[in-house]
Amino acid sequence: MRPTSFISCSAVVLSTSTVVVGLSLHRHRPSISHTTSLTPPILRSNTALRLGDLDDLSDYGKNRVNSELDSLISKRDAIKKNIVANTKPDDDTPPIDEMSDDDIAKMLSDEADIDDMFSKDYVPTFNTKRGPSRTGLSSGDSGGVLDGEEEDDEDRALFVDWTEDYDDENEFHIPNRIGFTTAEWGDKKKGFVAGKLKKKDRKEGKFNKTDLKKAYEKLQQNGVSFVETSESSSFAEAFINNFISECEHGDRPLVASTFANPWKHAIKTKSLPRKGSKAVVDAAEASCERMGVSSMSLYQVKNPYFYIGGTSALAEGMLDVISDDHSRYVGCINMSTSKLAKLQRQLRAQGEFVATNQFDFSLTNRKSLAMIEACKKMNITPLCTNVLDGGLASGKYTSVNPTGGEVSKGEGDTGPYSVRTLEKLDTLFKVQDGLREKVNSRIGDKLSKFDSGKAPKINREITTTQIAINYVKAKGAVPLIPVNNVKLANEVLGCLGWDLTEEEVLELDKACKTCGV
Repeated sequence: MRPTSFISCSAVVLSTSTVVVGLSLHRHRPSISHTTSLTPPILRSNTALRLGDLDDLSDYGKNRVNSELDSLISKRDAIKKNIVANTKPDDDTPPIDEMSDDDIAKMLSDEADIDDMFSKDYVPTFNTKRGPSRTGLSSGDSGGVLDGEEEDDEDRALFVDWTEDYDDENEFHIPNRIGFTTAEWGDKKKGFVAGKLKKKDRKEGKFNKTDLKKAYEKLQQNGVSFVETSESSSFAEAFINNFISECEHGDRPLVASTFANPWKHAIKTKSLPRKGSKAVVDAAEASCERMGVSSMSLYQVKNPYFYIGGTSALAEGMLDVISDDHSRYVGCINMSTSKLAKLQRQLRAQGEFVATNQFDFSLTNRKSLAMIEACKKMNITPLCTNVLDGGLASGKYTSVNPTGGEVSKGEGDTGPYSVRTLEKLDTLFKVQDGLREKVNSRIGDKLSKFDSGKAPKINREITTTQIAINYVKAKGAVPLIPVNNVKLANEVLGCLGWDLTEEEVLELDKACKTCGV
Protein backbone atom coordinates (compact mmCIF):
# COMPACT_ATOMS: atom_id res chain seq x y z
CA MET A 1 0.00 0.00 0.00
CA ARG A 2 1.36 3.44 -0.84
CA PRO A 3 1.96 5.64 2.20
CA THR A 4 -0.03 8.42 0.59
CA SER A 5 -3.17 6.33 1.02
CA PHE A 6 -2.24 5.66 4.64
CA ILE A 7 -1.91 9.33 5.52
CA SER A 8 -4.99 10.33 3.57
CA CYS A 9 -7.07 7.63 5.22
CA SER A 10 -5.89 8.50 8.71
CA ALA A 11 -6.56 12.17 8.04
CA VAL A 12 -10.08 11.43 6.95
CA VAL A 13 -10.74 9.22 9.93
CA LEU A 14 -9.29 11.69 12.42
CA SER A 15 -11.18 14.61 11.04
CA THR A 16 -14.48 12.75 10.90
CA SER A 17 -14.29 10.69 14.08
CA THR A 18 -17.31 12.48 15.53
CA VAL A 19 -19.51 11.97 12.50
CA VAL A 20 -22.17 9.28 12.67
CA VAL A 21 -21.50 6.86 9.82
CA GLY A 22 -23.53 3.99 8.43
CA LEU A 23 -26.72 5.48 7.00
CA SER A 24 -28.85 2.92 5.24
CA LEU A 25 -30.18 4.29 1.98
CA HIS A 26 -33.58 2.96 0.99
CA ARG A 27 -34.51 3.79 -2.52
CA HIS A 28 -37.74 3.19 -4.32
CA ARG A 29 -37.22 0.28 -6.64
CA PRO A 30 -39.68 -1.10 -9.19
CA SER A 31 -40.55 -4.76 -8.80
CA ILE A 32 -38.57 -7.37 -10.68
CA SER A 33 -39.77 -8.20 -14.15
CA HIS A 34 -38.37 -10.68 -16.63
CA THR A 35 -35.78 -8.93 -18.73
CA THR A 36 -33.42 -10.10 -21.40
CA SER A 37 -31.11 -7.10 -21.61
CA LEU A 38 -27.76 -7.44 -19.87
CA THR A 39 -26.90 -4.09 -18.36
CA PRO A 40 -23.39 -3.39 -17.05
CA PRO A 41 -22.93 -3.76 -13.29
CA ILE A 42 -23.21 -0.60 -11.23
CA LEU A 43 -20.06 -0.14 -9.17
CA ARG A 44 -20.65 1.04 -5.64
CA SER A 45 -18.34 3.35 -3.81
CA ASN A 46 -15.85 1.52 -1.63
CA THR A 47 -15.65 4.43 0.80
CA ALA A 48 -18.77 3.61 2.83
CA LEU A 49 -17.83 2.86 6.44
CA ARG A 50 -20.40 0.60 8.06
CA LEU A 51 -19.61 1.52 11.64
CA GLY A 52 -23.03 2.67 12.80
CA ASP A 53 -23.70 5.15 15.59
CA LEU A 54 -21.03 4.91 18.30
CA ASP A 55 -23.76 5.11 20.93
CA ASP A 56 -25.22 1.89 19.56
CA LEU A 57 -21.95 -0.01 19.78
CA SER A 58 -21.17 -2.48 22.55
CA ASP A 59 -18.35 -1.71 24.97
CA TYR A 60 -16.18 -4.03 22.90
CA GLY A 61 -17.04 -2.11 19.74
CA LYS A 62 -16.34 1.27 21.35
CA ASN A 63 -13.00 0.05 22.61
CA ARG A 64 -12.14 -1.24 19.13
CA VAL A 65 -13.02 2.11 17.50
CA ASN A 66 -11.11 4.10 20.12
CA SER A 67 -8.15 1.76 19.80
CA GLU A 68 -8.12 2.20 15.99
CA LEU A 69 -8.22 6.00 16.32
CA ASP A 70 -5.52 6.10 19.01
CA SER A 71 -3.33 3.87 16.86
CA LEU A 72 -3.80 6.08 13.79
CA ILE A 73 -3.09 9.23 15.80
CA SER A 74 0.13 7.81 17.22
CA LYS A 75 1.23 6.61 13.76
CA ARG A 76 0.58 10.06 12.29
CA ASP A 77 2.57 11.73 15.06
CA ALA A 78 5.41 9.25 14.56
CA ILE A 79 5.46 10.02 10.84
CA LYS A 80 5.65 13.74 11.51
CA LYS A 81 8.52 13.27 13.98
CA ASN A 82 10.37 11.08 11.50
CA ILE A 83 10.09 13.69 8.78
CA VAL A 84 11.19 16.45 11.16
CA ALA A 85 14.33 14.45 11.96
CA ASN A 86 15.18 13.38 8.43
CA THR A 87 13.79 16.03 6.05
CA LYS A 88 15.19 19.47 5.44
CA PRO A 89 12.42 21.49 3.76
CA ASP A 90 13.01 24.11 1.12
CA ASP A 91 13.04 27.74 2.19
CA ASP A 92 9.44 28.24 1.09
CA THR A 93 8.19 25.06 2.79
CA PRO A 94 6.41 25.62 6.13
CA PRO A 95 7.60 23.76 9.28
CA ILE A 96 6.25 20.23 9.47
CA ASP A 97 4.17 20.96 12.59
CA GLU A 98 2.31 23.67 10.69
CA MET A 99 1.55 21.49 7.67
CA SER A 100 -1.88 19.93 7.14
CA ASP A 101 -2.35 16.20 6.73
CA ASP A 102 -2.99 16.71 3.01
CA ASP A 103 0.30 18.61 2.65
CA ILE A 104 2.16 15.83 4.44
CA ALA A 105 0.51 13.22 2.22
CA LYS A 106 1.56 15.16 -0.88
CA MET A 107 5.15 15.40 0.37
CA LEU A 108 5.28 11.68 1.15
CA SER A 109 4.14 10.79 -2.36
CA ASP A 110 7.40 12.22 -3.66
CA GLU A 111 9.63 10.31 -1.20
CA ALA A 112 11.51 7.56 -3.09
CA ASP A 113 12.25 5.44 -0.01
CA ILE A 114 8.97 5.93 1.81
CA ASP A 115 7.78 2.37 1.04
CA ASP A 116 10.53 0.99 3.26
CA MET A 117 9.29 3.11 6.15
CA PHE A 118 5.87 1.45 6.06
CA SER A 119 6.78 -2.05 4.89
CA LYS A 120 5.74 -3.65 8.19
CA ASP A 121 3.14 -1.12 9.34
CA TYR A 122 -0.47 -2.00 10.05
CA VAL A 123 -2.83 -1.56 7.12
CA PRO A 124 -5.84 0.43 8.38
CA THR A 125 -9.39 -0.75 7.88
CA PHE A 126 -10.36 2.55 6.34
CA ASN A 127 -8.33 2.17 3.14
CA THR A 128 -10.49 2.60 0.06
CA LYS A 129 -8.18 1.56 -2.76
CA ARG A 130 -6.50 -1.78 -3.23
CA GLY A 131 -2.88 -1.96 -4.31
CA PRO A 132 -0.10 -4.54 -4.11
CA SER A 133 0.15 -6.42 -0.82
CA ARG A 134 3.18 -5.47 1.25
CA THR A 135 3.15 -8.44 3.59
CA GLY A 136 4.90 -11.74 3.05
CA LEU A 137 6.61 -12.63 -0.21
CA SER A 138 5.41 -11.50 -3.59
CA SER A 139 2.96 -13.44 -5.73
CA GLY A 140 4.41 -16.72 -6.86
CA ASP A 141 6.64 -16.90 -3.79
CA SER A 142 5.99 -18.74 -0.58
CA GLY A 143 4.90 -17.77 2.89
CA GLY A 144 2.37 -18.37 5.59
CA VAL A 145 2.18 -19.18 9.25
CA LEU A 146 2.33 -22.73 10.47
CA ASP A 147 3.38 -22.61 14.09
CA GLY A 148 1.62 -24.51 16.82
CA GLU A 149 2.60 -21.95 19.46
CA GLU A 150 1.28 -18.43 19.93
CA GLU A 151 3.55 -15.61 18.77
CA ASP A 152 3.95 -12.17 20.24
CA ASP A 153 2.21 -9.40 18.30
CA GLU A 154 5.46 -7.91 17.04
CA ASP A 155 6.74 -11.32 15.89
CA ARG A 156 3.56 -12.62 14.29
CA ALA A 157 3.76 -12.88 10.51
CA LEU A 158 0.47 -11.45 9.30
CA PHE A 159 -0.32 -12.08 5.66
CA VAL A 160 -3.25 -9.67 5.61
CA ASP A 161 -3.93 -8.37 2.13
CA TRP A 162 -6.75 -5.95 2.86
CA THR A 163 -5.38 -3.83 0.01
CA GLU A 164 -4.46 -6.60 -2.44
CA ASP A 165 -6.09 -6.21 -5.82
CA TYR A 166 -6.99 -9.22 -7.98
CA ASP A 167 -7.69 -8.77 -11.66
CA ASP A 168 -10.49 -11.33 -11.71
CA GLU A 169 -12.46 -10.32 -8.61
CA ASN A 170 -15.59 -8.20 -8.41
CA GLU A 171 -16.32 -5.55 -5.82
CA PHE A 172 -16.63 -8.09 -2.99
CA HIS A 173 -13.08 -8.51 -1.73
CA ILE A 174 -12.10 -11.57 0.33
CA PRO A 175 -8.69 -11.01 1.98
CA ASN A 176 -6.06 -13.55 0.99
CA ARG A 177 -8.63 -15.27 -1.26
CA ILE A 178 -9.37 -17.89 1.36
CA GLY A 179 -12.00 -18.44 4.02
CA PHE A 180 -13.30 -21.01 6.45
CA THR A 181 -16.68 -22.62 6.95
CA THR A 182 -18.60 -23.66 10.05
CA ALA A 183 -20.07 -26.73 8.33
CA GLU A 184 -18.94 -29.03 11.16
CA TRP A 185 -19.66 -26.73 14.10
CA GLY A 186 -22.13 -28.20 16.56
CA ASP A 187 -22.51 -31.38 14.51
CA LYS A 188 -22.10 -34.46 16.73
CA LYS A 189 -21.76 -36.66 13.68
CA LYS A 190 -18.65 -34.65 12.72
CA GLY A 191 -17.14 -35.01 16.20
CA PHE A 192 -18.57 -32.07 18.16
CA VAL A 193 -18.79 -32.60 21.92
CA ALA A 194 -20.85 -30.22 24.06
CA GLY A 195 -18.75 -30.60 27.23
CA LYS A 196 -15.15 -31.34 28.14
CA LEU A 197 -13.04 -33.67 26.03
CA LYS A 198 -11.22 -36.74 27.27
CA LYS A 199 -7.88 -37.91 25.90
CA LYS A 200 -9.67 -40.60 23.96
CA ASP A 201 -11.88 -37.94 22.34
CA ARG A 202 -8.83 -35.94 21.29
CA LYS A 203 -7.24 -38.95 19.63
CA GLU A 204 -10.46 -39.55 17.72
CA GLY A 205 -10.40 -35.98 16.40
CA LYS A 206 -13.35 -34.72 18.38
CA PHE A 207 -13.70 -31.04 19.31
CA ASN A 208 -15.73 -28.71 21.52
CA LYS A 209 -16.67 -25.03 21.71
CA THR A 210 -13.30 -24.07 23.20
CA ASP A 211 -11.52 -25.60 20.21
CA LEU A 212 -13.78 -23.68 17.83
CA LYS A 213 -13.14 -20.40 19.63
CA LYS A 214 -9.34 -20.83 19.56
CA ALA A 215 -9.41 -21.76 15.88
CA TYR A 216 -11.69 -18.83 15.01
CA GLU A 217 -9.47 -16.36 16.85
CA LYS A 218 -6.29 -17.77 15.35
CA LEU A 219 -7.61 -17.33 11.82
CA GLN A 220 -9.10 -13.88 12.40
CA GLN A 221 -5.88 -12.57 13.92
CA ASN A 222 -3.76 -13.82 11.05
CA GLY A 223 -5.57 -12.63 7.94
CA VAL A 224 -8.31 -15.20 7.28
CA SER A 225 -11.32 -13.07 8.14
CA PHE A 226 -14.02 -14.54 5.87
CA VAL A 227 -16.22 -17.05 7.70
CA GLU A 228 -19.18 -18.80 6.03
CA THR A 229 -22.11 -20.32 7.93
CA SER A 230 -25.80 -21.13 7.48
CA GLU A 231 -29.09 -20.78 9.28
CA SER A 232 -29.31 -24.57 9.00
CA SER A 233 -26.86 -24.69 11.89
CA SER A 234 -28.27 -22.56 14.68
CA PHE A 235 -25.31 -23.67 16.82
CA ALA A 236 -22.83 -22.15 14.37
CA GLU A 237 -24.56 -18.78 14.17
CA ALA A 238 -24.80 -18.65 17.97
CA PHE A 239 -21.10 -19.51 18.31
CA ILE A 240 -20.17 -16.74 15.86
CA ASN A 241 -22.20 -14.32 17.99
CA ASN A 242 -20.12 -15.28 21.03
CA PHE A 243 -16.78 -15.30 19.24
CA ILE A 244 -17.24 -11.90 17.61
CA SER A 245 -17.73 -10.30 21.02
CA GLU A 246 -15.18 -12.40 22.93
CA CYS A 247 -12.24 -12.78 20.53
CA GLU A 248 -9.58 -10.37 19.38
CA HIS A 249 -9.65 -9.76 15.63
CA GLY A 250 -6.96 -8.67 13.22
CA ASP A 251 -9.65 -6.61 11.49
CA ARG A 252 -13.39 -6.58 11.07
CA PRO A 253 -14.65 -10.15 10.42
CA LEU A 254 -16.43 -10.81 7.12
CA VAL A 255 -19.46 -12.96 7.94
CA ALA A 256 -21.62 -14.82 5.43
CA SER A 257 -24.76 -16.82 6.13
CA THR A 258 -27.18 -18.80 3.99
CA PHE A 259 -30.88 -19.00 3.17
CA ALA A 260 -31.48 -22.73 3.51
CA ASN A 261 -33.19 -24.86 0.90
CA PRO A 262 -36.91 -24.14 1.58
CA TRP A 263 -37.97 -27.78 1.22
CA LYS A 264 -35.32 -29.16 3.57
CA HIS A 265 -36.04 -26.31 5.97
CA ALA A 266 -39.75 -27.19 5.92
CA ILE A 267 -39.00 -30.82 6.79
CA LYS A 268 -36.54 -29.87 9.53
CA THR A 269 -38.82 -27.31 11.15
CA LYS A 270 -42.05 -29.19 10.39
CA SER A 271 -43.54 -26.11 8.77
CA LEU A 272 -44.86 -25.02 5.39
CA PRO A 273 -42.25 -24.30 2.68
CA ARG A 274 -41.07 -20.73 2.47
CA LYS A 275 -42.26 -18.66 -0.44
CA GLY A 276 -41.96 -15.21 -1.95
CA SER A 277 -39.36 -12.48 -1.49
CA LYS A 278 -40.32 -11.69 2.11
CA ALA A 279 -39.18 -15.13 3.28
CA VAL A 280 -35.65 -14.36 2.09
CA VAL A 281 -35.59 -11.01 3.89
CA ASP A 282 -37.02 -12.45 7.12
CA ALA A 283 -34.45 -15.26 7.13
CA ALA A 284 -31.57 -12.82 6.58
CA GLU A 285 -32.78 -10.60 9.42
CA ALA A 286 -33.09 -13.62 11.72
CA SER A 287 -29.52 -14.70 10.89
CA CYS A 288 -28.22 -11.22 11.73
CA GLU A 289 -29.98 -11.36 15.08
CA ARG A 290 -28.61 -14.81 15.90
CA MET A 291 -25.06 -13.73 15.04
CA GLY A 292 -25.39 -10.40 16.82
CA VAL A 293 -24.48 -8.29 13.79
CA SER A 294 -26.35 -5.40 12.23
CA SER A 295 -25.36 -6.48 8.73
CA MET A 296 -23.55 -9.39 7.09
CA SER A 297 -20.89 -9.13 4.41
CA LEU A 298 -22.58 -11.75 2.22
CA TYR A 299 -25.95 -13.50 2.19
CA GLN A 300 -26.28 -16.63 0.06
CA VAL A 301 -29.32 -18.34 -1.38
CA LYS A 302 -29.20 -22.09 -2.00
CA ASN A 303 -30.56 -23.45 -5.22
CA PRO A 304 -34.12 -24.51 -4.28
CA TYR A 305 -34.59 -26.29 -7.65
CA PHE A 306 -38.17 -25.07 -7.37
CA TYR A 307 -39.15 -21.99 -5.40
CA ILE A 308 -42.70 -20.82 -4.77
CA GLY A 309 -42.66 -17.45 -6.48
CA GLY A 310 -39.95 -18.33 -8.98
CA THR A 311 -36.54 -16.84 -9.68
CA SER A 312 -38.06 -13.36 -9.71
CA ALA A 313 -39.16 -13.72 -6.09
CA LEU A 314 -35.67 -14.85 -5.11
CA ALA A 315 -34.13 -11.89 -6.94
CA GLU A 316 -36.60 -9.50 -5.31
CA GLY A 317 -35.76 -10.93 -1.91
CA MET A 318 -32.00 -10.67 -2.50
CA LEU A 319 -32.38 -7.04 -3.52
CA ASP A 320 -34.46 -6.32 -0.42
CA VAL A 321 -31.78 -7.94 1.76
CA ILE A 322 -29.31 -5.38 0.42
CA SER A 323 -31.64 -2.38 0.54
CA ASP A 324 -32.68 -3.24 4.11
CA ASP A 325 -28.99 -3.43 5.00
CA HIS A 326 -29.09 -7.02 6.24
CA SER A 327 -26.12 -7.75 3.95
CA ARG A 328 -23.68 -5.80 1.81
CA TYR A 329 -23.59 -8.41 -0.96
CA VAL A 330 -25.63 -11.43 -2.05
CA GLY A 331 -24.61 -14.73 -3.60
CA CYS A 332 -25.81 -18.20 -4.55
CA ILE A 333 -25.06 -21.83 -3.73
CA ASN A 334 -25.10 -24.59 -6.34
CA MET A 335 -26.99 -22.49 -8.89
CA SER A 336 -26.90 -23.77 -12.46
CA THR A 337 -25.34 -21.60 -15.12
CA SER A 338 -28.74 -20.70 -16.60
CA LYS A 339 -30.30 -19.74 -13.25
CA LEU A 340 -27.17 -17.83 -12.31
CA ALA A 341 -27.25 -15.84 -15.55
CA LYS A 342 -30.95 -15.08 -15.09
CA LEU A 343 -30.44 -13.86 -11.51
CA GLN A 344 -27.46 -11.78 -12.56
CA ARG A 345 -29.50 -10.06 -15.28
CA GLN A 346 -32.35 -9.34 -12.87
CA LEU A 347 -30.10 -7.92 -10.16
CA ARG A 348 -28.02 -5.84 -12.56
CA ALA A 349 -31.18 -4.29 -13.94
CA GLN A 350 -31.70 -2.87 -10.44
CA GLY A 351 -28.11 -1.71 -9.95
CA GLU A 352 -26.91 -4.71 -7.91
CA PHE A 353 -25.25 -8.03 -8.79
CA VAL A 354 -24.69 -11.62 -7.73
CA ALA A 355 -21.31 -11.52 -6.01
CA THR A 356 -20.62 -15.24 -5.48
CA ASN A 357 -21.64 -18.77 -6.34
CA GLN A 358 -20.63 -21.65 -4.07
CA PHE A 359 -20.07 -25.26 -5.16
CA ASP A 360 -17.76 -28.25 -4.60
CA PHE A 361 -14.38 -28.38 -6.34
CA SER A 362 -11.07 -30.02 -5.51
CA LEU A 363 -7.90 -31.49 -6.97
CA THR A 364 -9.56 -34.93 -7.11
CA ASN A 365 -13.04 -33.70 -8.07
CA ARG A 366 -12.78 -31.24 -10.95
CA LYS A 367 -16.28 -31.71 -12.37
CA SER A 368 -17.12 -28.06 -11.67
CA LEU A 369 -14.13 -26.63 -13.51
CA ALA A 370 -16.46 -25.30 -16.20
CA MET A 371 -18.55 -23.53 -13.52
CA ILE A 372 -15.47 -21.62 -12.38
CA GLU A 373 -15.00 -20.35 -15.92
CA ALA A 374 -18.71 -19.50 -16.23
CA CYS A 375 -18.61 -17.52 -12.99
CA LYS A 376 -15.61 -15.56 -14.19
CA LYS A 377 -17.40 -14.60 -17.40
CA MET A 378 -20.34 -13.31 -15.35
CA ASN A 379 -18.03 -11.45 -12.95
CA ILE A 380 -19.06 -13.75 -10.09
CA THR A 381 -16.54 -14.99 -7.52
CA PRO A 382 -16.49 -18.81 -7.23
CA LEU A 383 -16.51 -20.06 -3.62
CA CYS A 384 -15.43 -23.69 -3.41
CA THR A 385 -16.29 -26.14 -0.65
CA ASN A 386 -15.09 -29.69 -0.02
CA VAL A 387 -11.72 -28.59 -1.42
CA LEU A 388 -10.04 -31.67 0.07
CA ASP A 389 -12.72 -34.04 -1.28
CA GLY A 390 -13.36 -35.53 2.13
CA GLY A 391 -9.60 -35.99 2.63
CA LEU A 392 -8.84 -37.76 -0.65
CA ALA A 393 -7.26 -34.65 -2.23
CA SER A 394 -5.02 -34.03 0.78
CA GLY A 395 -2.41 -36.52 -0.46
CA LYS A 396 -2.36 -37.92 3.05
CA TYR A 397 -3.83 -41.27 2.04
CA THR A 398 -1.92 -43.25 -0.58
CA SER A 399 -1.80 -46.83 -1.80
CA VAL A 400 1.32 -47.45 0.32
CA ASN A 401 -0.14 -45.59 3.33
CA PRO A 402 -3.93 -46.09 3.13
CA THR A 403 -4.55 -45.13 6.77
CA GLY A 404 -2.69 -41.84 6.40
CA GLY A 405 -0.59 -42.60 9.44
CA GLU A 406 -3.65 -42.51 11.70
CA VAL A 407 -4.22 -44.90 14.57
CA SER A 408 -5.97 -48.05 13.35
CA LYS A 409 -9.62 -48.32 14.30
CA GLY A 410 -9.29 -52.06 14.70
CA GLU A 411 -8.35 -55.22 12.91
CA GLY A 412 -8.96 -55.02 9.21
CA ASP A 413 -8.94 -51.21 9.13
CA THR A 414 -7.46 -50.17 5.79
CA GLY A 415 -8.35 -46.50 5.94
CA PRO A 416 -11.25 -44.50 4.52
CA TYR A 417 -10.53 -45.33 0.87
CA SER A 418 -10.08 -48.56 -1.01
CA VAL A 419 -6.59 -49.44 -2.17
CA ARG A 420 -7.95 -49.56 -5.73
CA THR A 421 -9.11 -45.93 -5.49
CA LEU A 422 -5.76 -44.82 -4.11
CA GLU A 423 -3.76 -46.75 -6.71
CA LYS A 424 -5.69 -44.97 -9.44
CA LEU A 425 -4.44 -41.64 -8.05
CA ASP A 426 -0.83 -42.68 -7.42
CA THR A 427 0.54 -40.48 -10.21
CA LEU A 428 -1.26 -37.40 -8.86
CA PHE A 429 -0.12 -38.00 -5.30
CA LYS A 430 3.51 -38.37 -6.42
CA VAL A 431 3.35 -35.05 -8.29
CA GLN A 432 1.65 -33.45 -5.30
CA ASP A 433 4.41 -34.63 -2.95
CA GLY A 434 7.10 -33.54 -5.41
CA LEU A 435 5.61 -30.03 -5.55
CA ARG A 436 5.59 -29.91 -1.77
CA GLU A 437 9.36 -30.34 -1.78
CA LYS A 438 9.77 -27.93 -4.69
CA VAL A 439 7.79 -25.14 -3.02
CA ASN A 440 9.67 -25.64 0.25
CA SER A 441 12.94 -25.28 -1.63
CA ARG A 442 11.64 -22.14 -3.33
CA ILE A 443 10.76 -20.64 0.05
CA GLY A 444 14.21 -21.42 1.41
CA ASP A 445 15.89 -19.73 -1.56
CA LYS A 446 13.82 -16.59 -1.10
CA LEU A 447 14.37 -16.37 2.64
CA SER A 448 18.12 -16.85 2.28
CA LYS A 449 18.30 -13.49 0.50
CA PHE A 450 17.10 -11.58 3.57
CA ASP A 451 19.58 -10.08 6.01
CA SER A 452 20.01 -11.96 9.27
CA GLY A 453 16.98 -11.55 11.52
CA LYS A 454 14.93 -9.73 8.87
CA ALA A 455 13.38 -12.67 7.05
CA PRO A 456 9.61 -12.92 7.55
CA LYS A 457 8.46 -15.75 9.79
CA ILE A 458 6.63 -17.83 7.24
CA ASN A 459 5.70 -21.44 6.76
CA ARG A 460 8.67 -23.47 5.60
CA GLU A 461 6.99 -26.85 5.93
CA ILE A 462 4.47 -26.92 3.10
CA THR A 463 2.17 -29.96 3.16
CA THR A 464 0.40 -31.81 0.38
CA THR A 465 -2.85 -30.57 1.92
CA GLN A 466 -1.75 -26.97 1.37
CA ILE A 467 -0.76 -27.80 -2.21
CA ALA A 468 -4.33 -29.05 -2.77
CA ILE A 469 -5.88 -25.92 -1.22
CA ASN A 470 -3.73 -23.51 -3.21
CA TYR A 471 -4.52 -25.44 -6.39
CA VAL A 472 -8.13 -24.33 -5.93
CA LYS A 473 -6.93 -20.74 -5.50
CA ALA A 474 -4.77 -21.06 -8.60
CA LYS A 475 -7.87 -22.00 -10.60
CA GLY A 476 -9.40 -18.64 -9.67
CA ALA A 477 -11.69 -19.75 -6.83
CA VAL A 478 -11.85 -18.98 -3.12
CA PRO A 479 -11.47 -22.18 -1.06
CA LEU A 480 -13.62 -22.52 2.08
CA ILE A 481 -12.09 -24.99 4.51
CA PRO A 482 -13.94 -26.52 7.48
CA VAL A 483 -11.94 -25.66 10.60
CA ASN A 484 -12.72 -26.94 14.08
CA ASN A 485 -9.39 -26.78 15.95
CA VAL A 486 -6.13 -24.83 16.05
CA LYS A 487 -4.21 -27.53 14.17
CA LEU A 488 -6.52 -27.15 11.19
CA ALA A 489 -6.38 -23.36 11.53
CA ASN A 490 -2.59 -23.51 11.25
CA GLU A 491 -2.92 -25.73 8.19
CA VAL A 492 -5.00 -23.01 6.54
CA LEU A 493 -2.62 -20.24 7.59
CA GLY A 494 0.23 -22.20 6.03
CA CYS A 495 -1.39 -21.55 2.64
CA LEU A 496 -0.92 -17.79 2.90
CA GLY A 497 1.79 -15.74 1.27
CA TRP A 498 2.66 -18.10 -1.57
CA ASP A 499 1.10 -19.33 -4.80
CA LEU A 500 1.65 -22.19 -7.17
CA THR A 501 3.34 -21.10 -10.37
CA GLU A 502 1.70 -21.67 -13.77
CA GLU A 503 4.13 -24.51 -14.46
CA GLU A 504 3.25 -26.19 -11.16
CA VAL A 505 -0.47 -25.91 -11.85
CA LEU A 506 0.08 -27.46 -15.29
CA GLU A 507 1.93 -30.36 -13.66
CA LEU A 508 -1.07 -31.04 -11.43
CA ASP A 509 -3.49 -30.67 -14.34
CA LYS A 510 -1.51 -33.18 -16.39
CA ALA A 511 -1.40 -35.64 -13.48
CA CYS A 512 -5.16 -35.28 -12.98
CA LYS A 513 -5.83 -36.13 -16.61
CA THR A 514 -3.49 -39.10 -16.42
CA CYS A 515 -5.47 -40.39 -13.44
CA GLY A 516 -8.80 -39.75 -15.16
CA VAL A 517 -9.81 -36.92 -12.83
